[in-house]
Amino acid sequence: MIFVRVVRLGSFTKAALEMGLPNSTVSDRISDLEKALGVSLLVRTTRKLRLTDAGAIFFKKAELAVAALTSAGEEASLFQKFPTGRLKITAPVEFDYTPICEAVTEYVERFPEVTVELLLTDRVVDLVGEGFDIAIRASPIKDSGFTAKRLGIAGLILVAAPQYIERSTAIGRPSDLAFHQCLVISPEVDASSLATWNLVSADGEKARVVPQARISSNSVGAIKHLSLMGKGIALMPPTLVHGDVLRGRLVQVLPDWSTAPWPSYLVHTAHRNSSPKVKEMIPLLEPRLRSIIK
Repeated sequence: MIFVRVVRLGSFTKAALEMGLPNSTVSDRISDLEKALGVSLLVRTTRKLRLTDAGAIFFKKAELAVAALTSAGEEASLFQKFPTGRLKITAPVEFDYTPICEAVTEYVERFPEVTVELLLTDRVVDLVGEGFDIAIRASPIKDSGFTAKRLGIAGLILVAAPQYIERSTAIGRPSDLAFHQCLVISPEVDASSLATWNLVSADGEKARVVPQARISSNSVGAIKHLSLMGKGIALMPPTLVHGDVLRGRLVQVLPDWSTAPWPSYLVHTAHRNSSPKVKEMIPLLEPRLRSIIK
């Protein structure tokens, strides 16, 4: 870049002044370049500079390279000024995706230069390796490139459709669940891990329930659908059924009881590394997530 500036200005002194460098430094850099290339690039006289044949060829290529580098730098700096590019978000399957979709919809309307990719999965995503910008996690990530905001804590809750409640016997204690149809989530890896419902009350009382399950599934979504159909009582993540409870499609059974609560976190790239596309999404996403995690 120093060589190109010297040739454009036609003077070592002018180039040095413009770049804020000592005249000797500019002269030494040109000499080092000529030594590295093994050819003379400039003919120096007391009045002016003149390009050699090799220098003219090199200047033509170098000028194009400097222009391309400058353009690349300008384009890259736009990523730190305006939201642009692709924003990747991941969340667990058991999340009610309605508030997430609401945030994404508002976001893309505000920032048309950004495309959003949303991945709902139960696997542990490699945020760095897979290039994710934002994640909803049950634990903070141990990576200095990310920061984690605690959204709240919640345990699994018991829910059923109103039509099931209306035709069934009253439920006043966890022990009453033994006389009800239950819908059980059964993980593929360890089918027995959720065969027992370990509940705790708001007062700290504990209860162990072995649900009478005529239907079980490894799919959280399938169990939710069955509960909406009135087929029984399900132990569900509140983040998945929040909207259904609000709209009256599901009713919380034994509202003072749940499983032991665990925290949820909003994980995103740290502020010092965070781009505008991430910074603009957080204020839209965070309050919506907090509304479904108590």
